[in-house]
Amino acid sequence: MEKNTNNYYIEKFSNANKLQKIDFLKKINLTKDETTLHFLITCLSDEFWSVRKIAADRIKEYGEAVIPFLSNALNSHNEDIQHWSLQILSEFVPKGFPAILRSMKSSNEEIRYFAAIALGNAKIPQGVTLLLKALGDERWRVRKAASDALVKYGEAVIAPLQQILTLTEDEDIRFWTIKTLGRLGPKAQRFLLEALKNGDKQIRYVIAAALGESGDKRVIKLLIESLADSDWTIRKSATMALAEIGDNAVEMMLEYLAGSNEQIREGCLRALVKAGSKSLQTLFDEIVKMDENRRFLIRNSIVKIGARVVEPLIRLFKLSNPEIQVFAASALGEIGNPRAVPILVTGLSDPNWNVRRSSAYALTEIGERGVDVIADALTSSNDDVRYWVTRILESIGEAGVPYLVRALRDTNREIRYFSAKALGSAFDPTVGRALINAMGDEVWGVRRAAAESLCVIESLPIEELLRHIASDNEDIRHWVNYILKEVGHKYQSRIIEAMRKGDSELRLYACQAAGIIGDKEFIEPLIVSLRDDSEWVRIYSAISLGQIGDKRSFIPLVRCFSDRNTEVHRSVIAAFRRLGDNVVKELINCTESDDDELKRNAAKALAEMEESRGLDHIIMLADDADEKVRVTACEAMSAFPCEKTRAILKKSLEDSSKKVRIAAIKSIGELGSVSDIHILADFLESTKDDLEQRTARRVLSEVALKTPDYFIDMLDSKSSAIKNLAFETLVMAGTDVLARVTEVAAETENQGLAAACKKVIKQIKLPRESMFYA
Repeated sequence: MEKNTNNYYIEKFSNANKLQKIDFLKKINLTKDETTLHFLITCLSDEFWSVRKIAADRIKEYGEAVIPFLSNALNSHNEDIQHWSLQILSEFVPKGFPAILRSMKSSNEEIRYFAAIALGNAKIPQGVTLLLKALGDERWRVRKAASDALVKYGEAVIAPLQQILTLTEDEDIRFWTIKTLGRLGPKAQRFLLEALKNGDKQIRYVIAAALGESGDKRVIKLLIESLADSDWTIRKSATMALAEIGDNAVEMMLEYLAGSNEQIREGCLRALVKAGSKSLQTLFDEIVKMDENRRFLIRNSIVKIGARVVEPLIRLFKLSNPEIQVFAASALGEIGNPRAVPILVTGLSDPNWNVRRSSAYALTEIGERGVDVIADALTSSNDDVRYWVTRILESIGEAGVPYLVRALRDTNREIRYFSAKALGSAFDPTVGRALINAMGDEVWGVRRAAAESLCVIESLPIEELLRHIASDNEDIRHWVNYILKEVGHKYQSRIIEAMRKGDSELRLYACQAAGIIGDKEFIEPLIVSLRDDSEWVRIYSAISLGQIGDKRSFIPLVRCFSDRNTEVHRSVIAAFRRLGDNVVKELINCTESDDDELKRNAAKALAEMEESRGLDHIIMLADDADEKVRVTACEAMSAFPCEKTRAILKKSLEDSSKKVRIAAIKSIGELGSVSDIHILADFLESTKDDLEQRTARRVLSEVALKTPDYFIDMLDSKSSAIKNLAFETLVMAGTDVLARVTEVAAETENQGLAAACKKVIKQIKLPRESMFYA
């Protein structure tokens, strides 16, 4: 192919670079053949704008002959070819206009779009009607292009636009008509201002929405005042219009922020936020300059804007101006966005107390949305921060509880203290267990805070608390007692339930708790517990009844002396002592009862109390018709060593009942005097009953263990029977008396006594078969 010919350039064009393409286009000879023209029209879609521009310029050189070709090119699917074709056609006045006008009616939105642009550039008079109609086009970009094109016509289109506005009901056409009028200068804007003041609701709404590009202060003022319109749609449109006006409206909107109308303040703030970062920064610069009253007025309005003002408020907080920090913290808290948490946490350690308090309140408002980050501040080295964080977590509620519970195990004593104190308002039942454990903390303040929180907690695990009433940790025991005394009465029903249905351990602790609380509501349940299967439950029921000190418990306590457990008896005696002097009188009355069990138990009680006022009544029981009562009377008299009881017991050795005689033997032995020994010695000589003999000898040996000197002296008796009895008793007492017998043998000057002692010693050391061992 020959170089430097059009075909050569066309062939090489597709593989050329940008500069080569420009060079080829400039070198093409305009032979006005269709091949070259079609090639140039194709070049209008090239990837490089400069190539497209040169191709368009070369096409123009063809003159009006290209109009049919460009009209056909409008059917191309390529936007660049459509655009450049219409641009070129607009320069062929007037022969190119029909093609452009026809393009406004195309079904292809791209062609309509570029046609509208071309009409605006060419200002073709016949195009006004088509552009007016295009204001209602189904495509936004066509409507926008038509509006832009009409603005280029200037004031000549004001009248037809006004006419359309009064005739059409199409909202799109209305909107774009007003928007176009708003850009056509003072003459058109006067018309819009009048309509904005006095038009119907629908027209005012569209005008407000369409005036965003107007910079006229009168328009801005009317738009601001429209923010207080009773109709929400008009307020919304005015806000959007002011935002679109942007910087030109900022100054006036800031002035209105000082006004008393809340709707206008809120609308101005929203418009300033929507206007972009520059307007927003201007707003917050102005807030810094405001007095406290003005800042207070606009705070609520700023809060309603929400997340979009969080970053500017954070920047305000960093200014280290206490008044501004308090304002920013309050607003951030009401907005509640967790992005504010880190900066607000820094405020908890601010030197200014108001800043610390406002930051804490703000974090509380944000609450569980930022609880993770808030809880991290528990590790702060700053006391103020730790204090406020625990208060915040407490105020947040359930979401903050797990963090406070974990903080009870923190190595820092202050954190443990603040956490224990804060958990008093929690509802989570697991909190109670954690606080109970915290009562064993090494720090007294933490222990007390935990106990005080348990006193006010809504969900105190009373059963768990009861199980710590006998804790190995004395601190926990102490504070459990404290809690039960303070608030135990609130949990009476649950404690009574534990006494009835709990396991044996829980029943025991519940009985113990009842005594600590001391409420008379526990009397009946405790009386029932006196018959519990567990001896420890019975013991603590008796103890608690004594601690409460109600008369209703007296008879049930007396009946407890039927219990074989001596600890139960001791507990009852302790209870009686707390019940006062009246107890003795009541016990004496019981000895006169028709109830044999009651008589027996009253006698036991008087004996264990060693209450001599009841002795005569016990003696009377020794003659009772009931064998068991006589046995008990004999046993009880052992507590009263005197001639009166000795005589009655000696008489009882002759009772018809062996059980009574055995009881008398034992009680005489308990009295343990020399005369008592002689009474038993005489009885041994008189009785033939094997059991009675064994019992008497065993009792004597027990006396010998307590008072061996009585029997050592009897070794020197003139009565051989007494001597033999003393010898046998000491031998039976065995090694426990050996030291004393050896001592007397060595020291006595009585040779006969010394010999008798040595005989006892020998027998103890080398025992031989005797009647005692037979």
